Amino acid sequence: MDVQTQMAQLQAEMMEIQAGYTNNPTPENMEKMQREMAVITQKMNELSMQYAAAAVTEAYSGSPEESMAQAYAMAGAEDLDLSGLFADNIGDDDREEMAQFILDHPAPPDKAKYLPIGALLLCSNGEPFETFALMGEADDWLDALASGWDFQNVEDGREMLASLLEGRHESAYGDEYRKFKANETHELDEDSVEGYVETLEGLAEELPGLHPYAQSCSSLLAWDLERIGYLVRIFTHLGWFDQAEAFGWMEKTAAKIKTFFADWNEYFASVLVGRAIAFRFDDVMISAACDLIEESEEFLKKYPISAL
Repeated sequence: MDVQTQMAQLQAEMMEIQAGYTNNPTPENMEKMQREMAVITQKMNELSMQYAAAAVTEAYSGSPEESMAQAYAMAGAEDLDLSGLFADNIGDDDREEMAQFILDHPAPPDKAKYLPIGALLLCSNGEPFETFALMGEADDWLDALASGWDFQNVEDGREMLASLLEGRHESAYGDEYRKFKANETHELDEDSVEGYVETLEGLAEELPGLHPYAQSCSSLLAWDLERIGYLVRIFTHLGWFDQAEAFGWMEKTAAKIKTFFADWNEYFASVLVGRAIAFRFDDVMISAACDLIEESEEFLKKYPISAL
């Protein structure tokens, strides 16, 4: 079966999942739909990566980014998010541009302590985390919010932030995760367990210093709180939030982080485990964690959780 046919089948499965839940869009059903769709998205990503790698080797010239983009298009996956795919291939010119962008958009001194909140997701998407500003185009962010979050306006965004602050995914999966950890009967599905195991394996190989924190992780709350730091930046970039509202949300989030996590290692381990339980393993997130924790160690020391 050729790759276009396989991709079409996966897209059909995605539409079938959506159709099965849209007639009864309760919060619980929407959570289930997201989980099932995440599995299909992962399969689409894997299929595209396999095809792209072969195509790059056999048929294309130019930079890795250009060659992979051509291969993705050939695979029928031109709409997939590639934002975090080439983080390790950022050229010197791009790094210089990002460094200058950070200098041009300094964080307010009294708010800089909030910079690490959302940093892991920003890093995985190729955005700077040493500033509250974003480099991406507003239209691209609007498309991402509409397709990935189903946000149409600021009220949708505020509703999601409030849900995340109360522990949206921790409430849904936390108790079952802790039962699983205690070797008790639980209701986590096979994909969640597999995502957790693969995340631990990835950390053991790529970031062994964080591995024991992930092993002992007892809460998924940081996955919710991390997304607040990420979304608040996007909403501000789009003009949905002014500075006062943005930092109001960051202050509330910081208070939760300071209450539940002793340091950034605990926090980022919870982000990765929570993400794995909800949406399976993500090697881009592991790579981003390596960049953030190992290469930006001084940044995290400068803004410890104790200072929030």
